[in-house]
Amino acid sequence: MLKRKVTEHLVSWKNTTKKALLVTGARQVGKSFAIREFGKAEFGSYFEANLALDADARETLFGARNASDFINRISLLTHSPLKEGDALVFIDEIQEYPEIVTLAKALVEDGRFRYAFSGSMLGTEFKGITSFPVGYVEQLVMRPLDFEEFSWAVGVGEDPLADVRACLREQHEVPGYLHDAFSRNFRAYLVAGGMPEVVQAYIDAGYSLTRTRALQSALVSQYAQDISKYAGTRALSVRDIFDLLPLQLEEDSHRFVLASIEEEARYDTYDRDFLWLVNAGVAHMVRQTTEAKSPLRRTEVPGRFKLYQSDTGMLLSRYPQATARAVYLDRRDQNLGGIYENAVAQGLAAAGIPLWYFSSERVGEVDFLMQGANGRVLPIEVKSGRKVKSHAALNRLLGVSEYRIRDAIVLSRNNVSKEGSVLYAPIYTIFCLDEFTEKDDENFTFAPVALG
Repeated sequence: MLKRKVTEHLVSWKNTTKKALLVTGARQVGKSFAIREFGKAEFGSYFEANLALDADARETLFGARNASDFINRISLLTHSPLKEGDALVFIDEIQEYPEIVTLAKALVEDGRFRYAFSGSMLGTEFKGITSFPVGYVEQLVMRPLDFEEFSWAVGVGEDPLADVRACLREQHEVPGYLHDAFSRNFRAYLVAGGMPEVVQAYIDAGYSLTRTRALQSALVSQYAQDISKYAGTRALSVRDIFDLLPLQLEEDSHRFVLASIEEEARYDTYDRDFLWLVNAGVAHMVRQTTEAKSPLRRTEVPGRFKLYQSDTGMLLSRYPQATARAVYLDRRDQNLGGIYENAVAQGLAAAGIPLWYFSSERVGEVDFLMQGANGRVLPIEVKSGRKVKSHAALNRLLGVSEYRIRDAIVLSRNNVSKEGSVLYAPIYTIFCLDEFTEKDDENFTFAPVALG
């Protein structure tokens, strides 16, 4: 069974609030499995209904008028009575009948059972909900496995992960044997990705990538089919954007060019189509900002953005197999910049870090900007080739006095090192970047910490 970080959030939800829970995320990221295992482990009784697959449940629950009516209908589906005060009722694929969510207020106030709802964002737009019960539903977005979760899955213990985190925090090299092992695992992660079914197949096959590509291609096809099912009248344009995504990342700028959809295309014509893919958990949109100071949203440029796929393994499955081979074999003579940037976008999103990139005529372009809780801005450059220390735009950005940027990070294949205000870090340390948000205070600096 794959260990997932979401389990901690589920336990916290149970122990700290009486609200209902709504877990969303792209198809096949492991929502149902995580809630099911949690429900069976943490509650005295458990009931689950899948509105997409269980016709009896769908027919029985549709049209419930109030909390008592809904609970009566649940009792007609259960094989044994649920324990009041110690039962979880889990309704899966809620997008098939989102009106059930409007009952959450009454169900929470009734208090007999706890409730969790889940649905694929590929369709969970909650059209038709007359009144979303604000204040009675806690929302949680679930994503593919991040690199730390992948490391757990392939048997990496907590100590090596803690060692890597300490090396980044204290700014000294990761021991050679650990650096080599994590680098190899990260390349496998790029190819296998973080979709649970694919990762499990990789493990079950003795850490073989033989079956991963076929499974990923099937998932890509499912996503395309769901676009046709759920995107309504905009399905064709949403599908066009989805199909164009890997091609845009092959371009030098990695920006999404609107003219690739149609000549003279305007962003305000397609903005909802891009937003649909983002809300569906299929893509991450990294918007351009022209000033590297908080709040970054203030200088966003409408229509200028990069679009990354939510799972790098699925993205790689959409390229020729030679590209995946180049990633896994660490061939540095090929342009893999879009792949590496995609992995960083995926890692930042998994950590809940908002996504921006910087671009201006005066400075040039920097791949990512990270904005901390106190407004501190941290630039991040991603290097997939050999010229790791060639980053003219980043240097110019650091030199703009009005931005008051003290430090920057360059992610690459290289080990940890520090030169001036730039911290060079292995790209596999993306799972540690929360170190720089947790310590976001006016006194924090990248200056090396003395070891005891």
